[in-house]
Amino acid sequence: MTKYWCIVVAFLCCLDITSAVDKYGLSYNYFDEIAHNYCAAKGNGWVFSLRRDCNGVAPTCNDICTSVKADMLTTINNQATKVACFDGIHIKKDHKTLLSNPAPGSQPDAGKLSLVTYGYGSGGCTWSPNHCGPNYCCCKAFS
Repeated sequence: MTKYWCIVVAFLCCLDITSAVDKYGLSYNYFDEIAHNYCAAKGNGWVFSLRRDCNGVAPTCNDICTSVKADMLTTINNQATKVACFDGIHIKKDHKTLLSNPAPGSQPDAGKLSLVTYGYGSGGCTWSPNHCGPNYCCCKAFS
């Protein structure tokens, strides 16, 4: 009976790991957080970052921001009435991975290149549809 329960517990543990891998991939990459930090640093007031499909059918960031106006305003309890794009950013996703940096004061891989981004400014808002450019849009809500 004990062997049976060990097998069941091991199977359930694997299910949880499998669910996490299916949901987040083997390692979460934080591109959404990077984009949002960029947008928040460049904007003021209520700021949002939205993914833009750089390959395939990609509307302008102006269109992307406008298309989620109701969701943005609902998210901030209608504390604003208008939305607009104010910037676009391209995060290069195939970057070098640096060594882990857990120890205080230690900086393994110090001085080595890793993340690369390109900020478009307001020109990212009108980047041609269906052309790669910004892969994130910076939107704001205001009155």
